[in-house]
Amino acid sequence: MKLHGLYAKIIKKEAYNDLRCLAGAFDDFEEYPIISRDSRLKKLQRKLEKKDISDFLLGLAVFVLNTVRALARSNQRQLELTAITFTRFDTSGGSTLVPQLFIYPSTAAGALRQTLIKNQPETDSMEMTKVKQLFTTCGFVESFVFLESRFLDHACNEELVRIYAIPRQTM
Repeated sequence: MKLHGLYAKIIKKEAYNDLRCLAGAFDDFEEYPIISRDSRLKKLQRKLEKKDISDFLLGLAVFVLNTVRALARSNQRQLELTAITFTRFDTSGGSTLVPQLFIYPSTAAGALRQTLIKNQPETDSMEMTKVKQLFTTCGFVESFVFLESRFLDHACNEELVRIYAIPRQTM
């Protein structure tokens, strides 16, 4: 298996393949899935065991996030809050966790960070536990701070959960 070929199949049609989209000027937060189509996930399933796909995707997300942060520093651009987020969870426990790149350039990011910290539950949820297990397996757990957001979306009457993994050195 050629590494370049594997990555090319996965990222060539993703928005972040052109890193300028992540370094662009936007006022509100942006969130980009590492894989936006299930068809690309199926390509990984042909190369990796199902249990290893989340590990691969997290490694890719950490690489892209670090690259975006380095480019921002090189261009003297401030990214107020960057994170790897997770929003899709299978309650049966067998699904692949697909990370997203979360970028919030606004100065309001500090208020968001403080709100998240203030509203953390006392015990880890099932979703938080699953994300932390993934980061532990990949050896990244000590490099990130994990925060959880939950709210009821009245439009669809569903509870929406987002787990943030924020690089520790940016806290």
